[in-house]
Amino acid sequence: MVPAPHPSPATPDAADSRARLLSAALRLFAENGFAKTSIRQIAEAAGVNTALISYYFGDKKGLYNAAYAEPLGGPLQADAGPDGNSLDIFLEQFLTGFMRPLDMGDQVELCMRLHFREMLDPTGLWQQELDSEIKPLHSTLIRLLCQAVGAPAPDDDIHRLALAISALPLQYYAHRDLIQQMAPQLLNDPECLQATTRRLIDFAHHLIAGETRRRQTPAGDAP
Repeated sequence: MVPAPHPSPATPDAADSRARLLSAALRLFAENGFAKTSIRQIAEAAGVNTALISYYFGDKKGLYNAAYAEPLGGPLQADAGPDGNSLDIFLEQFLTGFMRPLDMGDQVELCMRLHFREMLDPTGLWQQELDSEIKPLHSTLIRLLCQAVGAPAPDDDIHRLALAISALPLQYYAHRDLIQQMAPQLLNDPECLQATTRRLIDFAHHLIAGETRRRQTPAGDAP
């Protein structure tokens, strides 16, 4: 028997097969981890031939990398505008990009489970993300915060401020179940999610303004 040809990457069938493989891989890797998930399990869950994993992703690790990154829209990116010195532009891009994947609904829960599993049982992808994405963003934010509050060099409070700003959107991932119980509209309504993002940007600016005032207040006059 002559095997059925693989669908061309440009056909609707090809796009559907790839999407089903990615969806099945995300669920199984999130539930079982990389080592305990086989390509046969993924192919069976997706309802496709195992050969399509090699065809679309190269190998199991390539599929894992895609399941880890693609559903969240790729690496989080932010810059500080043309001159590299705009904190406003950086915060807008950083917080908007951080919050955008929350409009995926329940799929974001699988994404977070996979990311936490990668941290606990690393394959090297978390360290790669840390080095290539998270550390550079943190360094840029630190530099811009020093300029904003008038600090000559980063100190512990600058790092605390940067981490506090980063934690603003992170809570909507880490506490997603709690939010669904108390205020589900914050995540389920696209307009409300957009409004929440705008408020987080405002909160970040208030945190920066508060730290600026604290540094300008003589120690003896501090409340």
